[in-house]
Amino acid sequence: MNTAYDVIVMGGGHAGVEASLAASRLGCRVAMVTLRTDKIGYMPCNPSIGGPAKGQIVGEIDALGGAMGYAADQTHIQMKVLNRSRGPAVQCLRAQSDKADYNQFMVNLVTSDPNVDVIEDEVVGLVVESMEVVGIHTKTAQYSCKSFVLTSGTFMNGVMHTGLQQSSGGRVGEASVRPISDWLHQYFKLGRLKTGTPPRLDKDTINYDALVIQPGDDEWLRFSFNTPYSDRYKHQKACHLSRTNDRTHSIILGNLDRSPMYTNVIQGKGPRYCPSIEDKVVRFKDNPSHHIFIEPEGWTAQEVYPQGLNTSLPEDVQEALVHSMVGLEEATILRYGYAVEYDFVYPSQLNSTLETRSIKGLFLAGQINGTSGYEEAAGQGLIAGINAGLKSQGRDPFVLSREDSFIGTMIDDLITKDIYEPYRMLTSRSEYSLLLRQDNATRRLSERGFDIGLLTHDQIEKIRQEHNEINECVKRWRKESTSPEIMTEFGLSHKKKLTDIIKRPELTIDHELFAGQSAQQRDITQKALVEVKYAGYVAKQEQDILKIQQSDKLLIPEHINVDQILGLKEESRQKIKDYKPKTIYDAKRIAGINPADIMILIGYLTRRTYSAKMQ
Repeated sequence: MNTAYDVIVMGGGHAGVEASLAASRLGCRVAMVTLRTDKIGYMPCNPSIGGPAKGQIVGEIDALGGAMGYAADQTHIQMKVLNRSRGPAVQCLRAQSDKADYNQFMVNLVTSDPNVDVIEDEVVGLVVESMEVVGIHTKTAQYSCKSFVLTSGTFMNGVMHTGLQQSSGGRVGEASVRPISDWLHQYFKLGRLKTGTPPRLDKDTINYDALVIQPGDDEWLRFSFNTPYSDRYKHQKACHLSRTNDRTHSIILGNLDRSPMYTNVIQGKGPRYCPSIEDKVVRFKDNPSHHIFIEPEGWTAQEVYPQGLNTSLPEDVQEALVHSMVGLEEATILRYGYAVEYDFVYPSQLNSTLETRSIKGLFLAGQINGTSGYEEAAGQGLIAGINAGLKSQGRDPFVLSREDSFIGTMIDDLITKDIYEPYRMLTSRSEYSLLLRQDNATRRLSERGFDIGLLTHDQIEKIRQEHNEINECVKRWRKESTSPEIMTEFGLSHKKKLTDIIKRPELTIDHELFAGQSAQQRDITQKALVEVKYAGYVAKQEQDILKIQQSDKLLIPEHINVDQILGLKEESRQKIKDYKPKTIYDAKRIAGINPADIMILIGYLTRRTYSAKMQ
C-alpha cells in the first residue's frame, strides 16, 4: 500500500470536517478523502447553524473543541435566540451564515491543519483483514490506516428528482457514488431515505415591502467560547416571512399526480419533522397557510433560500406556487427545488462509539446513519473522529450518554431504535433536556474533552475562569439582601436574599439591576441567572429521571386501552398500539415515543396498580 495514516475520513461535509479535526487534535495523522476540496464544509441547503435542539448540539461540539460553533460565529449574517418566551431548556441560538464564507472558512481550517492531508479522490472499497479495517482503495491509489470514518452524506447511490424527471447525483452539480455502497452491501443492512431542498429565488425580484421582517437580536451573542467578547455587534442582515395560501395549496393538490412522492417514484422515506411543502399541504389539510421564511444566503449572494418550501414538484408547478405567495408574485427562480434519494446504513449495526459491530476500525457518521441536518452530522462526526483516533492509539473509547448530552441522546436513539425516516434531533427526545442546556455545555463536557487531549491548556483555563465567575456571581447574590429600591419595586415589607427575587420570572437580564454591563459581564450574569432561576426545576427533573430509571421493569398490560390515557400524544398512542411494548423499558426504545409521554404512561400504570390494590 501507499501512504500510511492513523485515521482516514471519507467525505468533507459537516461530519467529515469534525471527524478529521477531532482526530487531528488527538495527535493522529489524518487523511480526508473527498471528491472536491472546494466543497469542504459546504452547506447544500439552508446556510444556518443552530435552532431548537440543534443549538444544544453545536454547544456540545464546541465544548469538546469542535469547529462548527466558531465557524458560525465568524461567518454569520444574523444571530438570534429562539424561544425567548420559554424556559432555558428550549431556548437556543440560531445563526444565519454567509454560505460562501462558511464554506471557505472550513476549507481553510482543514487544509491548514498540519496533521490533515486532503486527497481529492473517490473511495471505492475498504481493505479488511480478520474483519478489521487496515486500508482503503480509491480510484487512483491505496492507503493503509488503523481506523476509517465513512461520512458519505446523500451521495451513496444518490438520485435527484424534480417532477418525474430523475438524474444521478448527491446534490445538484455533483455526481453520486456507487462503489462504496456496493461494498457496504456485503456486510451491512442498507435502506433508502429521502431529503429535499427548495427552489432558490433571485433577491432582486422579491417584494420585501409586502413581507414581514425578521430581524436578528440586538445584543451580542456567540456559540463558541473561543470567540472573543465584543461590546459592539456588526451589522446584521434581516430575514423575512411570507405564507402559503389557498391558491398555493390548490396548485399543489392539483398536481400531486406529477409528484415523485405521490406517484411512488420515490421509495425512500422523507423527514417527518422537515417535510416537503406538498407533504405539509396533504397532511395538514385544515391548516390555511404555512410559514415560508425568506432567508438570504450571504451578504452579497444573489440566491435567497425560502425555508419551508422544500419540493420535488415539476418546474412549472414550482413557478406557479412560488408566484402565488405574497411578496413573491414576480420572483425569479434561479434554481429549482429537488428531492434526493440515497442509501443509508441502519445504525442499529453500530456501537455507542459509532464503530460498526461487525468490522473493527470502521466508523460511520452523518446521513449514512439515517440522520438529517448539519448539526446532527457534525455531532456524529466529532464522536466518530474522536473514537477512530483513540482506537488508532490503543486508548479507551470516548462515549457520551443520554444523561450528559444531546449528542449522546441522539446516538443512543440511533443504535437502539428503529430508524424508518431521517432522524432529526428534537428537544422532546431527551428526558434530561433541562439539564442539557446550550448555556452549560462546557460545564458538562469540557473537562472530559481536556482529559483526552481535545482542548488545550489555554482553552480549559478560559473555560474554568468563566465557570468560577458564574459561581462567584451566584454566591454573591445569595449573600446580598434586597435594596430599598428592589423592595419597593416588588412590594416587599422586609428584606430578602437577592436570590429570592432573582427566581421571579419578571426579573430578567434586561432589569436595571444589571444595566451597564459589558458583553462578557452580561453573558456571565445570564448564565448565573439560569442557575438560580431553575434550580428547583432541575431538582424536579432529576427526580423524574430517577423515577423513569426505576420504572424500567414496570409491566404494560397486553390489552391496555391506550385511548383511555389522557395527555398522550397521538403519535405515542399509535406506537404503543403498533409495537405493544411489554415494559416501560421497551416503550422507551420505540422511536416516536418521547420522554414526556413515558412519564404519562408511568403515572397511568402506577395509579392503575394502586387502584387495583385498594379494591
